[in-house]
Amino acid sequence: MARNDGTAGAAADGAGGAAKPGFDWLNWLARYGTLASLILLLVIFTIGRPSVFPTVGNFLNILNQVSILGIIALGLTVCLVMGLFDLSIAAMATLGGWLATVLVFRNGPQIDPYLAVLLVLAAATAIGVLNGTLVSYLGISAFIETLAMGSVITGVVLGLSKSRTILSGIPKEFLAIGQEYTLGIPNPVIAMLLVLLLLWAFLEHTQIGRNLYAIGGNQEAARLSGIAVKRYALIAMGISAACAALGGLVAAANLGAGRPQGVGETYLLNAFAAVFIGASTLRPGRFHILGTFVGVLLIGVINNGLSIMGVPTYWQYIVQGLLLILALFSASVLILRRR
Repeated sequence: MARNDGTAGAAADGAGGAAKPGFDWLNWLARYGTLASLILLLVIFTIGRPSVFPTVGNFLNILNQVSILGIIALGLTVCLVMGLFDLSIAAMATLGGWLATVLVFRNGPQIDPYLAVLLVLAAATAIGVLNGTLVSYLGISAFIETLAMGSVITGVVLGLSKSRTILSGIPKEFLAIGQEYTLGIPNPVIAMLLVLLLLWAFLEHTQIGRNLYAIGGNQEAARLSGIAVKRYALIAMGISAACAALGGLVAAANLGAGRPQGVGETYLLNAFAAVFIGASTLRPGRFHILGTFVGVLLIGVINNGLSIMGVPTYWQYIVQGLLLILALFSASVLILRRR
């Protein structure tokens, strides 16, 4: 009996020892690696250029530089939450900027700038809803449909504009959206933060947002639970289109020009990069608004810091690509381990 008790005690001690696993570095890196990378870059650039990089002015400059990218990427996040790829955002951004300048043009309709913003957002939302309808009700692949829609939009804009850029006759009230400050903060930054707040509240604290996450997690299970799955594609793609158009509109106001081509393409790849980097932040494998914002900041800090350090531009692309690969790798490994 004594021997059996001792054996049982030893087994219990062994079981107790096994119940105390070591620190899971992979899990930590999957959740916080992106934030750690952002902090590390901030430290490196601060040490490298202490008189320039860690200043309030430069921080606002970084936010201003990524504001348009942020607006577009935050809207794209809503689509990707549901598992839909929206490749029309590049053309939509170009359309938003060009159409807004046409509406406020002094030799054109001369619509009030704020009314023009609403009209542009309404038109973009309608196109996004059309995207969602074709994808959801006709069963067309979102990847292919939005790629085709982007081509249609590009052709329409080039045809209506006759490939001419609007360079003058834009009222100051419209230009203020992209060039002026409010309480010391650039207006594009304020626009990005408002979009961030609204979409975060929408996805995290509304039933529609929770349903979008449910559909993205398992569409069939969501359908069986009573969620009208098809309708949500219209919502997600409408929001993505509106945010892309708003980003293009802010870009036009910032540049003081309505360009009929080449605007949105500048942000397309970086928007997807920011969202996927964000999917490895805090919630590995899940797209979410705060993660996307971290991804946008990371891209902005890399571009700004390397530029200040005098590093050649091509290193910006290399570093961004490496960070994206590492972020996706760590998140993928963690998801595989959970399975």
